[in-house]
Amino acid sequence: MAAGKPPALSLSVRPGEERLLFDHGRDACETWDIPDTPSRAFRDAAGTIHLFQSHHRARPLRGPDFASLSHPCAVAFEGGGRDDPASFDNRSWIASTFSPDGRTVHAIVHDEYRGHLAGVCGPDEAEACWYNTLTAAVSTDGGASFRAAETRLVAALPRRAAETRGGHAGLFEPTNIVAVQGGFAMMANVVAPPPQRSGNCLLRTDDLADASRWRAWSQGAFRTRFADPYARELDPGAHLCDPIDPASLPWPVTSLTRHRASGQWIATMKGRRADAAGVERTGVYYATSPDLLQWRGPALLLEAPLMGSGTPCAPERPIGYPALIDPASPDRNFAEVGDHPALTFVRARLDGCEIGPDRDIVMVPVEIGER
Repeated sequence: MAAGKPPALSLSVRPGEERLLFDHGRDACETWDIPDTPSRAFRDAAGTIHLFQSHHRARPLRGPDFASLSHPCAVAFEGGGRDDPASFDNRSWIASTFSPDGRTVHAIVHDEYRGHLAGVCGPDEAEACWYNTLTAAVSTDGGASFRAAETRLVAALPRRAAETRGGHAGLFEPTNIVAVQGGFAMMANVVAPPPQRSGNCLLRTDDLADASRWRAWSQGAFRTRFADPYARELDPGAHLCDPIDPASLPWPVTSLTRHRASGQWIATMKGRRADAAGVERTGVYYATSPDLLQWRGPALLLEAPLMGSGTPCAPERPIGYPALIDPASPDRNFAEVGDHPALTFVRARLDGCEIGPDRDIVMVPVEIGER
């Protein structure tokens, strides 16, 4: 993999200073009450922090600060679990949140239609029968509970689930939502058959309350409008997004934050690549950008074994779902960071050679300097 330009900022982890935000053995409300997304946090109108990083039965962490988070067992959101891909109401993860005022909270939902669970495919065809979309949910009680938005669909491939058989496909793993001039933006990882190229898609909207307002970057502008492929037959070539800077963002972006002092955007990813000496290194990488379009990187932030990278056995204590967040940020949605933010990630313990439900959320301090 070709090396990109060095990032405009230098990030480093301070070793030996870890904090557990969630200990599965201590905090889980049920066996599969697990962290299964990157950290997404906001402050409500009373100043309480809500941190969503859960499975498809969403239970956030809450507290006055990141050192005092608890994990109530009340479920804030759960998808319908329907076996119809056209419903866009399947197994659903709250993957992004944004609150303008601490009372209304907009959420982007990672929605998985798993055909093998519906009996459409055999159990050995799980990957070939996975169709993913992004949908919208909203809370009007400060994040205590969410419901599907009146307009549910945010983004889908211009193909139906049956047309993507052969490999998992769709829009996956949206980043946190960030405020930009005149609106809001996020990235999502698109995996699709041609003519769509796989990679990180940049999406923008001017109205979080209307899921139909999201547009994808294509041919130099936010021109691609998403449509429901079950409402009518669509031309796949008319609904494309251009992957953003694949050389610098070669893996799915897991968080976007803006460095307050420099104005630079920082993207986190988990990945594997050879260093200058040809030694392969796995872990958390980062890249930087002045405008979310042109990026520099990636550079290694934290070396660690990765979830999903073992053959045939998973590596010891693998990690996943990295996100950069600043517990001291004045930003209600924690999208702005100072010089001393933190990196959060999920660390798993193995059940034999498999990654089971025993997963914790770890936070480590980071230092940022300008090159």
